[in-house]
Amino acid sequence: MHEPTTNRIAGFDGLRAIAVLMVFFQHRLFGDIGEIGHLGVWIFFALSGFLIIGILAAQRARIETGGSRVGAELKRFLFRRTLRIFPIYYLMLLVMCVLMAFGFASPELASGMPFHFAYLSDIWIGSVLHYWPGRYSHLWSLAIEEQFYLVLAPLLLLLATRRHRAVCWVIVAIGLLSLLTMRAAHWQDITIYTHPLTNFWLLALGGLGGLAIAGDAARVRARLGHGATLFALSLCLVAFCATEPRWSELDNPLLYTALNALYGVAIAAFVCSLACCRNSAVIGFLETAWLAGLGRISYGFYLYHNLIPDLTRNHHAAALFGGTVPVWAHAVGVAASFAISLALALLSWRLIEEPILRLKTRRAPAVAAQASSMTAAQQASADGRPARDGRDGRVSGKDRTASDAV
Repeated sequence: MHEPTTNRIAGFDGLRAIAVLMVFFQHRLFGDIGEIGHLGVWIFFALSGFLIIGILAAQRARIETGGSRVGAELKRFLFRRTLRIFPIYYLMLLVMCVLMAFGFASPELASGMPFHFAYLSDIWIGSVLHYWPGRYSHLWSLAIEEQFYLVLAPLLLLLATRRHRAVCWVIVAIGLLSLLTMRAAHWQDITIYTHPLTNFWLLALGGLGGLAIAGDAARVRARLGHGATLFALSLCLVAFCATEPRWSELDNPLLYTALNALYGVAIAAFVCSLACCRNSAVIGFLETAWLAGLGRISYGFYLYHNLIPDLTRNHHAAALFGGTVPVWAHAVGVAASFAISLALALLSWRLIEEPILRLKTRRAPAVAAQASSMTAAQQASADGRPARDGRDGRVSGKDRTASDAV
């Protein structure tokens, strides 16, 4: 079937693909390659904040011009999020419950299911279990995003658009102060890592960047979009990611918090730089069919990948190879688990997500004419609707149906 034409912020699907690959390899290689999974999750947070806060700002602008009401816009926002996020998430949980009931899945973590159904996986992992629950570990970040949406959407739709930046700055300040306080009080690392307050600020920081470049600051967008800026920020991210295992052990809470703040700023700036980037080589790479395609189905891939059993890191594989599984066998196991995850994500996209997104597109009203070109592109990038390519809003023109950030 022919897909509807959708203009999106060029490069964002490719960035999603890179982020989800970081998480995948982190989980499959058990931390042997540093903390790339953490960087991948934080990139998703910054991307979500960039897009979602921009959408909420555009919706609030409609309210202020008399084109809509708070209740209607909140209902519209929740309708979009529900159709995009809930179907395959709850389908996955129901399937796991059935497998547990019939003995095909280990039931020892069944106590966490009420938390997963309520999008409280982060609380269950960080404050109840205090350890990573294997195949359900990755659900904590989905809970963080859903909680952020539920808190921020009513708040930003009720407040004037001129106050949105202030709200985001308050969230950033509260998040960093919470991180400092928890670290000084010697909270468990996993509790700090998965706590909403220590993660919300990343989404707010991404939103601040989106709001900054959505205005008329052409000079800011030109500097951010320069190839040298993107390259420098890339080096910063590599440096932070490579050294995180060391600086995360710092005893000084203030220095630890400062490094986290710089890391977050670098990630949010990188997302904004990519949104403004006009370097044809960079955008061409991120818009390659295989990378953009993986980014398009990244939500399903992220949701399913950790549920696939590791094919070589188990006692059966060890027994097969006489106690030590060779490197080549591990590589084959990783490739096989990637292929299975990819196949599941593709089936999920074609059979469930894409048809539901078409329903959302049909029922969605048009973006207000007053919205800026970058904000319109943000709306399209998160919701799968067309956006005009304005003077400063760089969007792609490929024919494709939208996906959301994980």
